[in-house]
Amino acid sequence: MTLTNRGLTILALWLLAFIVFRQKTIQAAQEQQQSELSAIQEKTVDGMITIDTSGNILSYNRACKHIFGYSTEEAVGQNVKLLMPDPDHSAHDSYLHNYLRTGQKMIIGVGREVRGRRKDGSTFPLHLSVSEVRVGGTVLFSGIVRDISEQKRAEKEREAFIEELSRSNRDLDGFAYVASHDLRAPLRVIDNTASWLEEDLAKVMDEDSRENLQLLRSRVRRMDRLLDDLLEYSRIGRADSTQQPVPGSKVIQDALMLVNAPAGFKIRIDPAFQNIEIPKMPLIQIFANLVSNAVKHSETGTGTVDVTLEDQDSHWAFSVADDGPGIAPKYHDQIFKMFQTLKSRDQVEGSGMGLSIVQKHVQHVGGTVTLRSTPGEGSDFRFTWPKQQRNAKDED
Repeated sequence: MTLTNRGLTILALWLLAFIVFRQKTIQAAQEQQQSELSAIQEKTVDGMITIDTSGNILSYNRACKHIFGYSTEEAVGQNVKLLMPDPDHSAHDSYLHNYLRTGQKMIIGVGREVRGRRKDGSTFPLHLSVSEVRVGGTVLFSGIVRDISEQKRAEKEREAFIEELSRSNRDLDGFAYVASHDLRAPLRVIDNTASWLEEDLAKVMDEDSRENLQLLRSRVRRMDRLLDDLLEYSRIGRADSTQQPVPGSKVIQDALMLVNAPAGFKIRIDPAFQNIEIPKMPLIQIFANLVSNAVKHSETGTGTVDVTLEDQDSHWAFSVADDGPGIAPKYHDQIFKMFQTLKSRDQVEGSGMGLSIVQKHVQHVGGTVTLRSTPGEGSDFRFTWPKQQRNAKDED
C-alpha cells in the first residue's frame, strides 16, 4: 500500500512537472510570437495603429512617428482623432459609435484616401485601411496608414506635364494648319510664275535658264511634299484609328501602288499575308514608305525587296529587307529623326520625314521599329504591330 501511494505521488509529480513544462513552452512560444509580431510592426514602412472601441490608441509603430510626428508615448492612450483634421476629427467618435451600434461600415474593410494631421498642425494626403480584429471577447480596430504626399506630388506633376504636352500638341496642330494652308499659297504662286515664264520665254530662253527654272519648280514640289509630310506627322494619333481589318495581301497590294519602282526592281511578298487580317491604315503608308525608301536608295536602279511577316502571338512582326548599299551602324538612330537624310536631296529626292512617320505610327500603337544593316549588306527594317491595339485616346 505504501509503495502504491509513493508511486501515485511520483506519477502526480511527473504529471505536474509535465503540465508546468508544457505551459512554460506554450508561454515561451507565445512570447516569441509576440516579439516577432512587435518587431514586424516596428520595422514595417507603413504606419500601424491599433485602437479600442472608444477610439483610444493602444499601439503605434515607429513608422507612425515619422508620418505624424508624435512619439509613441505622446500617442498611446490618446484618441485617434488626434491624427485627423476636421471634418473627420469631429465626426470620428460618432462614426465609431454608430458602427458598434448598427454594424454599418464606411471605411472598415475598404482602403481609401483621407487627410492626416501632423503634430505641427499641417495636413497631408493619407491612404488608410481599417480592419476589425476580435481577440477573445474584445473588439479592436487595426489601421494601416501610408503618407502619399510624394505620390500626389508626382501625380500633380504628371497632370501638369500632360497639360503642357496637350498645349504643345495644339500648337503643333496650329503650325500644321498654317504650313498646309498659308505656306502653300506663295508656293503655288512661285510654281505658276515659273511655269508661265517657261512657256512665254520658251523661244528665247537658253539652256541654263531653262534648267534653273526646272530646278526652281522641283524645289517647290519638294517643299510641297515636305508640308504634306509635316501635316501627316502632326496628325498621327489624332484621329480614331479603330477600323475593320482587311486581308494583309490587300494592304500590301495597295501599298505597292504608291511605290514608283523601276522595272529592274523585284519586290517579293510573303504568301503568309494572304492568311492574316490587319488594319488598312496606317499600315499601307508604313509599307509604302519602307519599300519606297529601299527603291530610292538603290545605287544601281535594280535590286530585290522582301516583305515578310512572323506571328509572335500578341504581335505581328513585319520585315522590309533590301539588298541595297546598307547603312552604317552609327547612322541607325539618326535616320529616324525628322528631316534627316544620308544623301543630299539633289541625289535622293525626299523630305527626310518618311522614317520619322513610320516610327511615330508604330510607337503610337505600342509597337517597335528597328534596323539591321551594315554597309554593303543591305538593310532590314523590322517593326511589330499588336494584334489588339491599345486605346490611345484613353491613354492620352
